[in-house]
Amino acid sequence: MKYFKPSAASILLVIRHDYFLLNRQVAREALEALFKHHTVFLSSGPFVLKALLEKIEEPNGPGRQWLKWLRKIQLDWVTFPSLQHYPPEINEWRDDSHWEHDTAQVDVDYLRGAYYNGHYDEYDHEGIHYDDNYYDPSNPSLYPSFRPPTTTTAQTANDPFGLATHYPFTDPTYDPVREASAADISSKLDLLVSQEVTPLFTYLASPTFNLHTITLPLAFISRESHDQRSASRPGYALPLKIRYWVKVCAHALLMLVSPAEDAAGRSPLEEVRVNYAPADIWASMEPADNLGRMVTAGVWFDHDEDDDDNNNNNNNAEGDGGDDREGEGEAFRAVWDSMHASLSQHQMASLGPHFGLCAKVSFVPWDGDMDSGRLGDELEVVFTRASREL
Repeated sequence: MKYFKPSAASILLVIRHDYFLLNRQVAREALEALFKHHTVFLSSGPFVLKALLEKIEEPNGPGRQWLKWLRKIQLDWVTFPSLQHYPPEINEWRDDSHWEHDTAQVDVDYLRGAYYNGHYDEYDHEGIHYDDNYYDPSNPSLYPSFRPPTTTTAQTANDPFGLATHYPFTDPTYDPVREASAADISSKLDLLVSQEVTPLFTYLASPTFNLHTITLPLAFISRESHDQRSASRPGYALPLKIRYWVKVCAHALLMLVSPAEDAAGRSPLEEVRVNYAPADIWASMEPADNLGRMVTAGVWFDHDEDDDDNNNNNNNAEGDGGDDREGEGEAFRAVWDSMHASLSQHQMASLGPHFGLCAKVSFVPWDGDMDSGRLGDELEVVFTRASREL
């Protein structure tokens, strides 16, 4: 971020397409083809990604047109950090009494057949020696500031028409800065989401972009892990990383259900794709979810609703009882809870059943390729607005 200067070549380099860097003309043509016709894989934290996109958009340059070309993106955070030392500048937050570390894990590095990524040293972002979470940069401008503004004067001056509060992550009358309670800000994950994830999606929903598809990861754990975590940590059956992606998925779906229209009155974002995969090899061998049943019964888990609603959305099968699906789809249930918490009663009523969305669930069998990074069978869930045919 310190040395990045927006150019076609630098963008290709930072998203790891350096084989196109033959000359400037080739780089420009490759960048246009990549952004217009392919899914661009973006792996970073939300603050870094937003800062990078804002640098590309800098005034009086071609970057704005480049971002308009961007149609399909896939978000990931391969080096997802431990939040033990998060956030920067707030040392008193380093009280980990309410924060699980997930230390009770089985080391599968040396088991025959386990996926091997080529390194088990201090550079392994999941290993015990990885230590890239001390926010003490030599250049503080590269890191976000978490000091809340003392007044709203600057915000009002930069937003004379009040558009900053129009985006639908919350009720327009709700001011999270004033109404947040101590309980609301006691979680480091909630702080990460409010300070980094929400601003990123507010930016992605702005007229700067013309996104058609957002692809996100989501995961399920093993049945044994689900039972153990549910008993020992009520309300936290899902590990931290999955809970993070639950929040990101909710933001993407809120962007889909309450789209920002362009000058022609169109809504650029048309679908959100979720790659639902096992969190580890144990989840692959004994999943907490019945993937086959989720293909036919859906991901809404609303068996208590009227049969008419279920049939219209084509997501529930006959005989789908609540007891049969207990403990299934924990991540999707958390997504719906997060969306419910972000929308007012009036917005919920106007959207209709299932937030006005349709979900098409497809089973993706594992091909047995150990080098692909996949661990087993997966689901692909494509969300679109209900008014659109799949």
